[in-house]
Amino acid sequence: MPTNADRAAQKALTISANASTVTVSFRNSVAATATRTQVASPQCRSLEVFSRSTGPGAQFVGLGPSTTLEPDKRPQVAGIYSTLSTPQVQAAAGTGLRVHVDIDNRFATTPSAIKLAAMILGILAIVLSLAALARLDWLGGYHRRIGVRSWARVLAPRISDMAVTAVLALWLFLGAGTPDDGYILTMGRAAESSGYLANYFRYFNAPEAPFDWYYSLLSHWSQVSTAGIWMHIPALVAGLLSWFVLSRVLLPRMGAAVRRSGWAIWAAATVFVAFWLPFNSGLRSEPIIVAGSLLTWWGVEQAIATRRLLPAALAAGAAGLTLALAPHGIIAVALLVVGARPLLKILLARRREVGLLALLAPVLAAAAFTVLVVFRDQTLATVYDAVRIRYTVGPTISWNQEYLRYYFITVTTEDGALTRRVPLLLLVAGLFVVLAVMLRRKRIRGVDPGPVWRVIGASLLTMLLLSFTPSKWTIQFGIFAGFGAALAAAATLAVAQSAARSSRNLSVFVSGLLFALAAAMAGKNAWPWAYDFGISWFDRAPVVAGQQVSTLFLILAVLAGALAVFQHLRLDFSTNRGLAHAQATEVSDAEHVTDTGDRRRLVLASSPIAVIAALMVICELAVFAKAAVSRGDEFTVLGANARALTGDTCAMADKVLVEPDANRGTLSPADGKSASAALAGSGAVGFTPSGVAGDLSPEPGSSKPGQMNVAGSVAKPFTISGGYAGTLGGNGPRTVNGSTAALPFGLDPDTTPVLGSFGYNSGQASLTTDWYSLPARTSTPLLVISAAGAISSVGEDGVGVFGQKLNVEFGRPGPAGEFEPVGASFMPIDPGPEQPNRPWRNLRVPMSVVPPRATVMRLVAADNNVNSDQWLAVTPPRAAQLQTLQRVIGTDDPTLIDFTVAAQFPCQQPITSTDGVMSVPRWRILPDRITAVSQSRTWQDADAGGLLAVSDATARATTMPSYLDNDWYRDWGSVERFTPLSTDAATARISTGTQDRWGWSREGSIRVVSTDD
Repeated sequence: MPTNADRAAQKALTISANASTVTVSFRNSVAATATRTQVASPQCRSLEVFSRSTGPGAQFVGLGPSTTLEPDKRPQVAGIYSTLSTPQVQAAAGTGLRVHVDIDNRFATTPSAIKLAAMILGILAIVLSLAALARLDWLGGYHRRIGVRSWARVLAPRISDMAVTAVLALWLFLGAGTPDDGYILTMGRAAESSGYLANYFRYFNAPEAPFDWYYSLLSHWSQVSTAGIWMHIPALVAGLLSWFVLSRVLLPRMGAAVRRSGWAIWAAATVFVAFWLPFNSGLRSEPIIVAGSLLTWWGVEQAIATRRLLPAALAAGAAGLTLALAPHGIIAVALLVVGARPLLKILLARRREVGLLALLAPVLAAAAFTVLVVFRDQTLATVYDAVRIRYTVGPTISWNQEYLRYYFITVTTEDGALTRRVPLLLLVAGLFVVLAVMLRRKRIRGVDPGPVWRVIGASLLTMLLLSFTPSKWTIQFGIFAGFGAALAAAATLAVAQSAARSSRNLSVFVSGLLFALAAAMAGKNAWPWAYDFGISWFDRAPVVAGQQVSTLFLILAVLAGALAVFQHLRLDFSTNRGLAHAQATEVSDAEHVTDTGDRRRLVLASSPIAVIAALMVICELAVFAKAAVSRGDEFTVLGANARALTGDTCAMADKVLVEPDANRGTLSPADGKSASAALAGSGAVGFTPSGVAGDLSPEPGSSKPGQMNVAGSVAKPFTISGGYAGTLGGNGPRTVNGSTAALPFGLDPDTTPVLGSFGYNSGQASLTTDWYSLPARTSTPLLVISAAGAISSVGEDGVGVFGQKLNVEFGRPGPAGEFEPVGASFMPIDPGPEQPNRPWRNLRVPMSVVPPRATVMRLVAADNNVNSDQWLAVTPPRAAQLQTLQRVIGTDDPTLIDFTVAAQFPCQQPITSTDGVMSVPRWRILPDRITAVSQSRTWQDADAGGLLAVSDATARATTMPSYLDNDWYRDWGSVERFTPLSTDAATARISTGTQDRWGWSREGSIRVVSTDD
């Protein structure tokens, strides 16, 4: 790689020569060295440099044996670069100079004719075995239908169905996806050129196998359109299918009381949707896992009820495919385990009919279909390598730290958002209530204990098996959407029946729910990047009328607890201990209580779970609707989805405004002075060209534990720092007014002066620039000042940020020809919500705040704090000359799109790998600073096989000024332009071919270093 690349000596192969020696180094480790005299001697015939799977090395042939270093010293290859001129290289080539690189492209595999034939034969064999098993079921008389109903009744929509469908359909347009949507979308978009579905952003572009079949499907799905609304349709279909299976099959299977109870059905519906909105609405595999687990449960229940084994075989196939979605697809396997005992009884009872093998083999064949899916395109060796790379690079969490998953849900981050806490709380509450009642009373009246015990067992077993999965992200709790709904239905009946006997029990349950809600409401209403724009309480716990909502729930919990204590103390003195006064409590649900008073009270007792879940869903829809309405023509996901229906699928690329050249639009001094003189004004005190600190890095922050796609410390906070490229200071070319501060955003030092107050400790520093002529009101929506330091500002919500004063004053010509102020001064907008308050950034003055009569403006700055961290620096104001990001970058230029933002930029072309060679990016799109330094920088790190390895080795980044249209207060993210480190480097010529290999063969391991190192 080029010697001026980031940490080139620590990563690359370097052959260097000075006046006395010639040295070959790999990653700063010397492999061979010789003096000039030795090299010039007749004994030295040639220099051979190599890097093999056993390690890199070199040899001065004739001077001694070759030296081989350890395999971890193998270099990163970005190209072949030399300080020799082209004629010198050509001359050396004539005397034997040669470079040959065999690219390790082991993952780009396709099945041979033999493997393809074997897979086709295997599929046919599975189909035939299932057909034979179905015939055996029929011949054995096991073909009766359970709960015979007409298809018209089965398919007839109910109010709960329409509610679930309406919410999920509305959420498709209005609501949020998941943090990994951009990650998965880009994986699919890059798969065609690489020849396989790679993880792409990390892990050395290793394949996602063995958990890739659904993402491969999404890759083909994205060939139709990459618009967000189109990509989210599979999740919507999975949600509707899941609810259909729940409402038409599994809930009725739980017993007559569940079928008859409206509250039980509504509890299931609302809990299902409460899980679905925050957990399962994106491109991740959780929605498909939910559908797969419910289909598996359906098969198990059908097999147990009818004694047929075909449903058991289909359940085994569904469980295998669900497990092949992701490690937490183990939930479907848990269902097979808890249903194994009754299924084994059926198998043993029926073996007398046709033998054990004829019944068992088709079930095993159905489960084995997963093997064909997993290895359809990859081999045993490549899947092993992919898994090894992921485990070695990490981060992974050991099984004995499973408690961290539950700790992470309590941390005030996006992953511990209140919208995730509440459905999980309802799952735990339902599980606890149902388990307690089943253990104490053996059954819930009107509820079949078999299915209930199976869903309890599967839930508990899944929680145990999840400890063996390598990651502990809270979003994985989304797999419990189906189980949570079923448990909510059973718990609703259990609570109502218990309340009929004892009102104290109801009060205890309500008090516990309210206390848990108080803890849940202490979290933020956080959502993934871009989805949270305009969302109320996205960065804090909800507040109503100046009171924390969590505190209000805590007060209600205490009151409910006090009521429970009172009811407990009066048990011996009360005639009616429960809510059923006029009738015996043997009725299974409130709908079948005949006394009006009893029925009213029992209906109230049935409502807590459904009411809480419904309120959660309504509030989520309300805050997103409010954001969509209040933001108007600012960017919203709803607006992007609506535009996609008209054919404009570029989402945020049409709303991000970029300054292609920050030197255009600089305001002219009104009195005709030079740029340097106008910026200095008259009477400046303490503001000098040298008044800019050398290091503009913001104060280090802390990233809380448990956040997805952060490759730092998993279990504890870790420090994050840094900012956008070119904004963190340093020395640069001397500016027009003599400053040596490195200017940001591509500002030209030959025309751009800079003044700052850093280092002035003799009282208040002050600066009043000369007047600058304002442009036409329609020429630009924004005036911009590139500034650095601690600058006082006020956010969109009215919260101030401490710093030194910088104001813009407007003026017009006075009677005497001099300019006079007009209107109120304006404090420029410092974009947030977390202002870095030190690096260079672009302060904004919307043209809408400029007084109508104003024709000029000037800057007025004051620094009255001698603290070395309190200072400010400014450059001349400019009228931003803006173009949309879509116009600047287009759809063809290779772009490094960070995974956080990729879902909102579906029209941009991600860099891709072809024949194992990555394209060189010309641009990069990043999220806001905090997300960029905590997620993008760590997860995409070069040492972890991330995409930054490409840009770090080949290009230098310059941040371009960019803004989200009409959302001037927001640090939406950043656009970087890449300049090649070697502008005249030619593209390497790649020769390709194919090789036939056995699936278990491999040639050495890929160099992988754990992130812990």
